[in-house]
Amino acid sequence: MNLKRITSAGLALTMTAALGVSALAADKPEGWTPADGARGPMLISANPNAGGYDKVITVNGQAVESFEFSKDVPGWGSEQVTLQFSEIPNVPAGYVPLRAVIQADKGSAYWDSAENTGSFYHECGQIVVSFDDMSILVEDEKVEDAEALLLEGVTYVPVSVLEKLEGITVTDKSTDDGESFEITTPNGTPLMMMASSIMETAEMGRGMKSSIEEMEQFWGEAHGFKAEYMTEGVAFMPMMTSPDTLVLGKFDEDNLDALKESLESYRKQQEETFTWYLGQNLPKVQAAQFVTEGDWFMFLIAENVDEGVKTFQAAVAEMDAE
Repeated sequence: MNLKRITSAGLALTMTAALGVSALAADKPEGWTPADGARGPMLISANPNAGGYDKVITVNGQAVESFEFSKDVPGWGSEQVTLQFSEIPNVPAGYVPLRAVIQADKGSAYWDSAENTGSFYHECGQIVVSFDDMSILVEDEKVEDAEALLLEGVTYVPVSVLEKLEGITVTDKSTDDGESFEITTPNGTPLMMMASSIMETAEMGRGMKSSIEEMEQFWGEAHGFKAEYMTEGVAFMPMMTSPDTLVLGKFDEDNLDALKESLESYRKQQEETFTWYLGQNLPKVQAAQFVTEGDWFMFLIAENVDEGVKTFQAAVAEMDAE
């Protein structure tokens, strides 16, 4: 991938960011957190890349134009804030706002005030930025010849850093009219796009993602589940305080009954649990549905199962029509 060369002005900005972050941290307003993107003072008085962020970013085909973060409010707690790209500083060529990209693909960010670092979590791995020297770690390995930028509380990294996470690719679509980057991740497959849509419309919490092989490890002994029951698929398993579960994929025709029986066994176990524990979740479990459409199936425990079923059916119909 050929990224545009950082100009001398941009390089000066990078150096200023690396040298000025300690002073910024010491002089930050109450509640300011670098990884959150909370609005703080500029690192330099004159930004050679002045203006709102103007680079075009897509993640799995969806345009990214804003991001959210939780900002501390003294004496109150915190509030959710949304920043549009037009509201954050522009930066040298090849840099992207890291939180915006990570969160656009279901990741998260955390600022460690004691270590003065920002950790950006994605299912493909972790990126850590040190705000002391603006160094970047990917999966605990330092990225040589690359530095992060911190402007007005927003953390930027060279877009090439993202490709160091296995499974993420970046295509540079820049032209003379401006920079543009297409970012693809494992969540961009038809299966994962369908799963995300179902969880959103069903108002389901996003639990632990598991492959069909991992499902056999978790459910094999207790519920008789085998990976061979599915030709492809994914599961999102719940946390202890919620029964929310999604199992989605294509079934093996010879094992459809066995698949349904194993998932019903799991549902019954959840029903027994929530009969005596956090009983407000029991109606969800009792309303669970196992449905098929063509050679696809879905098992769902969620707040709004009926809407999840509609989304599943529409997604399969759309794929069949292509």
